[in-house]
Amino acid sequence: MEHYINSENSKSSIVALLTDFGWKGAHYVASMKAVILKINPRINIIDLSHSVSPYSLIEASYLLKAAYPYFPKGTIFVSVIDPGVGTQRRIVVIKSSDDYFFVGPDNGIFPNALEENIELCYAVEDDFYFHKPVSHTFHGRDIMAPVGAYITTNVPLEKFGSVINPEDLTRIPIINEVNTKERRIKCTIQYVDDFGNITTTISVKKNDELTYHKSQGNIKLQKHQEVTIFVNDRSYRAKYVSHFAEVNPKSLLLMRGSTGFLEMSLNQGNAAEKLEISSGKIIEIQLSE
Repeated sequence: MEHYINSENSKSSIVALLTDFGWKGAHYVASMKAVILKINPRINIIDLSHSVSPYSLIEASYLLKAAYPYFPKGTIFVSVIDPGVGTQRRIVVIKSSDDYFFVGPDNGIFPNALEENIELCYAVEDDFYFHKPVSHTFHGRDIMAPVGAYITTNVPLEKFGSVINPEDLTRIPIINEVNTKERRIKCTIQYVDDFGNITTTISVKKNDELTYHKSQGNIKLQKHQEVTIFVNDRSYRAKYVSHFAEVNPKSLLLMRGSTGFLEMSLNQGNAAEKLEISSGKIIEIQLSE
């Protein structure tokens, strides 16, 4: 069983939960919260999301990257998108260089979300901090949730296990390329929301300049610039704009989304349905001269 602390000596902290449990998995979420609160009843628990598509690591990584900087420093994020549960995959605890903490499987979510911001990383190995007996299929409740709770009690991260070089963490494979000579973008779709808005892995600066990992220079998008989107062996015309109303209803558009990524949308419609696209899909975008 977990080791309870005296609530008078505990501190009020925030633990944010990210899972793919869905509404029918609400009882799984509740049991994680119960384990956390039994260790430190002063913790404030926030549901970042429980609607990640089942097993979608790229969606989870995007949601974490989009949300975590807005939380107070010191927030602990427990991420349970865990298709490898029961295997020999590692569970890790991470401290970022901007003073946030992350607990979850070593399956690529954290390096993709944090990029170069990982300051400390440890394997979670010491079962002193686990809820027992440990289930073979629910490490979120029995390992990750209690470890997240114990961080709020000032347990040093090295107490959980051995140090890991951040370079050795698993990465999610994505395609994220811009060819400036041909003015062509090739990228991965990392998220589709309920409105059908499509978020790519290409970042856009506030001055409309693209940022990416593999490039041959810089490309700056121009307002109302026409583009051609290639997906599923079909092509679609769109414009790069600042907001939806700049194009006619049911027209495709590209814009810099609120999270700083290049997004595709259909004004007053569902772009994902029109393009028959989902997270993980690879697309290409040709920019006009």
